[in-house]
Amino acid sequence: MCFKGENLLNRTRISFLIFAIIIIGLICRLTYLSIYKCESYTNKIENQSTYKVNLNSGRGIIYDRNNIPLTDTEKKKVIIIPKYIVSGDYKNINTIKEATNLTENDIFKAVQEQLDSELIEVEVGNLSKYNIEKLKKINVVVEDKVYRYKDDNLLSHTIGYINKSENKGVSGIEKSMDCELKGSNQKYISVFKAGALGEKNGLNLVEGSFSKVSNNDKNLKLTIDSNIQNKVEKIVDKEENPTAVIISDVQTGEILAMSSRPNFNQNKIEDSLDKKDGQLQNRVISATYPAGSVFKMVVLFAALENKVVTDSTYYYNCTGSEQVGNSERLNCNNLSGHGIETLGQCFANSCNTAFYDIAKRVGKYEIYKAITKLHLDEKVDIGLDEEVDSNIPDDISLSNLSIGQGSLEFTPIQINQMTQIIANNGLYKHLYIYDSVVDGSMKQIKKFSSSKEEDLISPYTSTQIKQFMIGVANTGTAKDLKDLEGGCGVKTGTAESSINNTKITHGWITGFYPINEPKYAITVLVEGTEKSSKSAIPIFKDICNSINNY
Repeated sequence: MCFKGENLLNRTRISFLIFAIIIIGLICRLTYLSIYKCESYTNKIENQSTYKVNLNSGRGIIYDRNNIPLTDTEKKKVIIIPKYIVSGDYKNINTIKEATNLTENDIFKAVQEQLDSELIEVEVGNLSKYNIEKLKKINVVVEDKVYRYKDDNLLSHTIGYINKSENKGVSGIEKSMDCELKGSNQKYISVFKAGALGEKNGLNLVEGSFSKVSNNDKNLKLTIDSNIQNKVEKIVDKEENPTAVIISDVQTGEILAMSSRPNFNQNKIEDSLDKKDGQLQNRVISATYPAGSVFKMVVLFAALENKVVTDSTYYYNCTGSEQVGNSERLNCNNLSGHGIETLGQCFANSCNTAFYDIAKRVGKYEIYKAITKLHLDEKVDIGLDEEVDSNIPDDISLSNLSIGQGSLEFTPIQINQMTQIIANNGLYKHLYIYDSVVDGSMKQIKKFSSSKEEDLISPYTSTQIKQFMIGVANTGTAKDLKDLEGGCGVKTGTAESSINNTKITHGWITGFYPINEPKYAITVLVEGTEKSSKSAIPIFKDICNSINNY
């Protein structure tokens, strides 16, 4: 009897356990459906009961720092025609033709292209109030349709683009901030389906059930300055070679402009998918390049911090080349030699052999430490999925490391972050591009701010580096900038690479502008091609002139 009782108790426990598992499973399933599938099922229910015509992308608007929209600025007038009113009714067709200047062929073509829809959308020109009223009388709706992108949209690589059929971000901000943007700014015309009874009588829509739905609860505000962005894009559009440009605020780390070329049309992505020139690539964040001589800023920083050189005690006699090991010679950019140079002159002349000598004094270990200290060993991480990290091999030779050549590679945004640190007297302010989430009245809902702040370089060392950079612009490799109003401090670089076994060089320049109380950290890269390799100095100069006194 005791055994039977225990057996019954065990069966009861097992039954209870199975029941508990089923209940927990149901709760998990309901939770999943309510959280992750709610929107999908809501849309399915809505689609079963109504016809919709979207009047915008249904996504939050992206604004610049001054509340100027960077998306959703292109407006066109459309008419929305219930299909039944043009199905053999020539009186209605004539009314539409007279009010809109559309031809009969235009109307029938639109119907054919939208056969599966009971609401036919047709783009028209501006209409008078009289003609709008005329169309309303026959149940034709006239509305402004807002398009997500213009054909010449600013900031295209950074904003990215969407998959229109799914209204889902594919790249750039559209992808990274999809959860904030999707469904946050909806505007559409809706009409109830007539159902089975209506269809029996040849009517697919419920007459008089037209309604306009509009909400705008979340939009995204960036740190970008559209005025500066516009100036930058006009400048780089004159350059045939691929380019990458980034401008940040020295004091705050806010990104003010980002440009990558060649450009692409966000409305015609299919035209760029098969192109081999990297039209869709955001070169500022997703391409790495040999740093070339801009890396001498890192070597200089390491040397000054470790006190192995000073401007008053270091002298170097450049003869044009230097022996490296038993069989290799390192050439200077001036094969005739620079002669005897001070530390400042070595930096201004970008003397390769002098920096190899300095690197030997500093040592590989300390240079790698400087890379880490300046955050060059990690992504800047501005919240875009396409951003890549630097390539810093352990086995790079000291001769290549000293002049930033070989397989040592960085993104333009990483070089800009380093420039911001130096220009800001050694104070690291993490670069960022997202300012806040705002509602339709531009009232702040959520604030994005970078909490990363760190004193990385002593004011004394950073002041020395800045003075050396000013020397580059006045008497060195960037002396074409010496007459720039307000002055600047820069470092230029020539990075060796190859395309199809053809040697090319990429042109770098990174610096701060103006000299007194630097406001902008500006980094420019001009890619070399099989046809030509170019300097980045002219673009840097044009940018500074365009934003002077802004």
